[in-house]
Amino acid sequence: MHARTLAAAAVAGLAVFLAVGAAVTEFALRWIEFSLFVGLPVGLVAGATAAAAVVVGSGADASDRQRRVAAAVGAFGAAFLLVLAVAVGAFSLPPSRALTLATLVAVLTAAGTNALELAETDSLTR
Repeated sequence: MHARTLAAAAVAGLAVFLAVGAAVTEFALRWIEFSLFVGLPVGLVAGATAAAAVVVGSGADASDRQRRVAAAVGAFGAAFLLVLAVAVGAFSLPPSRALTLATLVAVLTAAGTNALELAETDSLTR
């Protein structure tokens, strides 16, 4: 396993943990007083799943589809953390707006990465 694969898995896992944990915590806040105790475990499971998807998809015996998913999840993680850091650090956006912006940009980045990987795979098979 390469260091790049581990870094991509760590970045993707952290980004998904933050995004899902914050979303579940905010969603459950209306009904559960200590919604953080619900959001953290759900975010942890989602982050571990994302990291595992990157590791499995980067393996030698992974299918093309698994490679595309791994690349998209890794790109999501990198874009999310980069936009979140810039939005909070450089522009001093409130955390809720920074998370929303980071999620939007990261989803678009993942979709673009998936489309590029699909086009590349399609052009190689012709």
